[in-house]
Amino acid sequence: MSPRRPSLTLPVLLVAFATVAHAAPKPSQDVARKNGVSPTVTQKAPKDSYLRELLGNLSVNAPSDTAGSGEYDAAGRLFEGGLFDSSATTYQRFALHFSRNLLVNDAIERVLLIRENREPGDEPLKLYAHTLAFRNAGMADSAAAVARAGIERFPNARLRYHWQFLLAQLAREHGRHEDAIRFALVVADSTSKSRLAPYALKLAGDETAAMGGDPAQALRYYQALLERYPASPLAPPVRAQVMELRKKLQL
Repeated sequence: MSPRRPSLTLPVLLVAFATVAHAAPKPSQDVARKNGVSPTVTQKAPKDSYLRELLGNLSVNAPSDTAGSGEYDAAGRLFEGGLFDSSATTYQRFALHFSRNLLVNDAIERVLLIRENREPGDEPLKLYAHTLAFRNAGMADSAAAVARAGIERFPNARLRYHWQFLLAQLAREHGRHEDAIRFALVVADSTSKSRLAPYALKLAGDETAAMGGDPAQALRYYQALLERYPASPLAPPVRAQVMELRKKLQL
């Protein structure tokens, strides 16, 4: 395991983020796609590493307000409508202008999601956007059906882990603990290399505890998160959960 990198200060991270935003694809590419014209393929900006650095090192306690959430919602609507370049630009603008917003990490994650999943036709990304549109509309069954269809149609796409995680979340919301854990562990597997893995490990631990399962098993999920992703924003609250579980196991 590589040593934990020191956290960067928020001003430095935002400067790096601005550099990446400047290199983002132009919204005009959305128009070309809508008209059936293939836009010029641009290389993934080498500065994407700064986005990942920001996402991984931004303190979980740094965001503290909801100012600018309207712009975040606008970016989400663009994403659900398949206007991915415009969506990425809007998410980046939101993160730069409202760096204290509680949703800033989610915005950065969505930019990376878009950048990493572009391909001719954007079919997997469009289907994932369709999945989120159903979920955000409160149509959980339709969202789950589209997620399963996405996994079946694109079994090798990176987005398969996002669909699996969404299915885990939906199962949790409906009290299907065992299903939630099963889907989460697919995402959490070390071979997935998914940024959702730490969130999946926490979900698996939380669901194990919620169903009255073995506390030692929940502890193993939490410890795996801390060992594999020590810089994750989830690490501080999970450390507190680990301490509580250890106290219970010693009683």
